Amino acid sequence: MAEKKTWKGGRLGPFHLGKRYKNVGVDLSRLYAAHNTDTGNAALVVMPGARTDSEPGESWSVRATSQAEPPYFALEVEQAPASGRLPDLSNMLDLLTSAVECLEKNEEARAHLTGGSVSAWTRWMGRMKRLLRSPRGLLVAGLTALALGALLLPRFSGESEGPDSEARASAGALAVAEVQAPVLVDLDGSGVPTITYPLPVRPFSDQAKAPCFPKSGEVEINGGCWVELAKRPPCYDDQAEHQGKCYMPVSAKSHEKKRREPHSVQP
Repeated sequence: MAEKKTWKGGRLGPFHLGKRYKNVGVDLSRLYAAHNTDTGNAALVVMPGARTDSEPGESWSVRATSQAEPPYFALEVEQAPASGRLPDLSNMLDLLTSAVECLEKNEEARAHLTGGSVSAWTRWMGRMKRLLRSPRGLLVAGLTALALGALLLPRFSGESEGPDSEARASAGALAVAEVQAPVLVDLDGSGVPTITYPLPVRPFSDQAKAPCFPKSGEVEINGGCWVELAKRPPCYDDQAEHQGKCYMPVSAKSHEKKRREPHSVQP
């Protein structure tokens, strides 16, 4: 009977699967290099196949630790089924041990597991690439292109060539190149909504610029005004991560409102 079509990778639970390690034995079926999409940590993922009887019967989450000085080994259970059976835990550990043993002489696997976690920027870019490859991402990109075309076409279609045409074209190109923030905080509202992407090196085009308003909870980072959130990394998908904290950009419109508000004059 023909073997089932090989699954070629992608998202599996919290893991994004990458390279598949071939020729690792029937017992392991499919063995992949992977990364945890929330933490960026390197991982190995084993997918049992039709020719194996090692499918998990229960859902466990454990962490293995070893320390050189003072020496010890530890198995920490993070999540276990209420009626969990230790033979199932033992089978899981045996399978993962076999996976590591099969890769003992594989330099590429060693580099993957010891290379450290993937940065927040790389994880965010990976999410964007996967989104653009999906039908939903293509739809969003198409609608965005149509919206930009509808905004720019009337501006340029009626313009004749003249001394300032080059300047207008440059301004139009700059407007297209500017990147807007995915979500903004308007501090005039009744509350601050809870926006992971790395904090950019310069402010967004629609973000409030320095000087900021510290009394309103704003902080200045890289020339832009931000609000620090109580949430700590890993931040949510629509929040900026910077030096162990989560932030949201302040709306430029909120600054315009503040500047228009009357201020009392001290005698």
